[in-house]
Parts: sequence; structure tokens; C-alpha cells
Amino acid sequence: MFSFRTLSAAALICTLAGGSALAQTGNDVRIIPGADAVAWQPAPPMFPSGTRLSFLYGSADKAGPFTLRVMIPAGSVIPPHTHNMDEMLTVLGGSIHHYIGPTITADQDKVLTAGGFVHLPPNVPHALKAGTQGAIVQVSGTGPFTMTYVNPQDDPRHTNR
Repeated sequence: MFSFRTLSAAALICTLAGGSALAQTGNDVRIIPGADAVAWQPAPPMFPSGTRLSFLYGSADKAGPFTLRVMIPAGSVIPPHTHNMDEMLTVLGGSIHHYIGPTITADQDKVLTAGGFVHLPPNVPHALKAGTQGAIVQVSGTGPFTMTYVNPQDDPRHTNR
């Protein structure tokens, strides 16, 4: 039996308050001209130490579409967790090991490199580990967004980051 703990995306938004590299017009068009214009900030403590995030569009704690990027240090693990919404993940750089299921097992290991894509329906347990060069992934979905660790003890907030 697993316990579940919901982690609110509001923590993401609070952590990411501040400047933006987005160009915006009156009709909510967003343009980021290149990778050097992405505004990275430290991820909330619910992510592995050294992880950085950038919200490209939308707000994960409100209804509507959002897109964010996650920069994950080499070898970092995001333990098994679920989301309350469909998740679309694309690897932009580096590589990840992606696992489907409530535990990380070798038979579930799928290596994804730049251009790799995963769609997960709501509440599908999954985990990932950044490759030896780290990884940059882009995640899109429709908020509000929550993250629930399958095992609450896997939450990095319970360890000495």
C-alpha cells in the first residue's frame, strides 16, 4: 500500500515569481527568440537539488495551458510520482531514463534523448533519472497542476538537500 501526498504547483509559481524573458502582446502571444532568452530559476524544494525551472507560458496553478522547462543535473532522480492531468514531456537536451510504474525497475527503463517524447494520462506513476550530461525537458499540460509522490519519503524536502 502506498501513501500519496499532493504537492501543489502553487509552490512552483511562488518560487518562480520575478522577471521573464517572454515577449508579450495584448493578445497573449508569447515569443522566446532562443535558448539564451529562457529565464531559469531554482526549482522548489520538491525537486532534486540543483534543478532549475522556467515557465514559458501559462500558470501551472490556474486553469489553462502551460509549458515549462526543467533543467535536471546529471544523475538526478525524480522518484515515482503522479500528476492530476495529462503530461506531455519532450527531451530538448541531454538524456533521461524514464520509468513507468510505482517503483524504479530496470525492466521499465526507457532511455530518451533529444527529441524523445512521452505522453502520460492523469495519475500514471512514473519516475525519471537524468543522464550523465544532465537533461533539459519541456513539459506541457493544462492546469491546475499537482505532483504527488508515490512514497512521501521520496519527496526531496524530507532529505538534506
